[in-house]
Amino acid sequence: MQLHWGEDQYLDRENVFYRMLLIDGLATQARIYGNTPHLDLLRSQVESLAAELANSATCLLADFPAQTFPADVAAAWHAILRADVVLGTSHRQRVAEGLRGFTGVMAPGGGLPPYAWFDDPPRHTPVRGSANAWLLHHAPLLWPEQAASWAGTFNRQFWQASRWRVGYREFARNERHPHSGDIDSGPIIAGLGVAASAFGIGATRIQADAAKARPLALQAIALSWPLPNGRLLLPMVLSDIGHAPMLGEAALLYNLSLAPSPSPAGGNGGPGPVPWLVWTILAAQLFLGLSALVFAVRLFRPGSGSDARGSAD
Repeated sequence: MQLHWGEDQYLDRENVFYRMLLIDGLATQARIYGNTPHLDLLRSQVESLAAELANSATCLLADFPAQTFPADVAAAWHAILRADVVLGTSHRQRVAEGLRGFTGVMAPGGGLPPYAWFDDPPRHTPVRGSANAWLLHHAPLLWPEQAASWAGTFNRQFWQASRWRVGYREFARNERHPHSGDIDSGPIIAGLGVAASAFGIGATRIQADAAKARPLALQAIALSWPLPNGRLLLPMVLSDIGHAPMLGEAALLYNLSLAPSPSPAGGNGGPGPVPWLVWTILAAQLFLGLSALVFAVRLFRPGSGSDARGSAD
């Protein structure tokens, strides 16, 4: 971050995602331990970031120079509200004003904010599933009425379900894009985004939308392929083993543990059905487990080839 924003400015100018993480980390430390030795830093970051966002022409700030991600700005506003509890401050009015960074001309994609604004002057990218699933982790606690509208649009344009599988698309059905995924979306399989569907678990849980949250969660748990040592194979493979080996598993736990917002938008339906893919994966796991057990019994039972060779020696 110092390379992007300058060694003496990276905590004072834009740099939204990093400063959001800093605020959340210090506020969490204070909530867990009852205090933090960095209370002054927390307060200064909350006040400066809130003021900078509110005074911005668009109510948006960049993560990296000329790279602005609206969903990360929503996450920053949410972090500021969580820090308010620790600091005894209130930024609700500024949060309300911050909504203009996500609506009107700032949401040119049919009512949903774009994935990002790039370059100067800024140009918007298409609306994407991973970004709006992440946005809907925060919006219900910031702007409940607008979040309900976004959730409805997001579900109409990006939700895809069949008997076999469910999930959120990375791009809307009427849009064609040549690539198969990037660092934010993860792999895109038959139109469904791995990140969009994973963060969709949390988004639907916050909306109390059990019709989508249940099949998404069951499918994610099955696809994660739990190992005998307690690790989850797929999240482990998709993580950076050198720098963040637990990232995938932590992200899955985070999504599975989110609680509904005080005014959820989708709590009218019952739990959705179990996708057939889940039963298929469970059957495969059972078959492999029983096969390994049978192999071990045959290998080590009395009179087996290995046992006979050991006796002869």
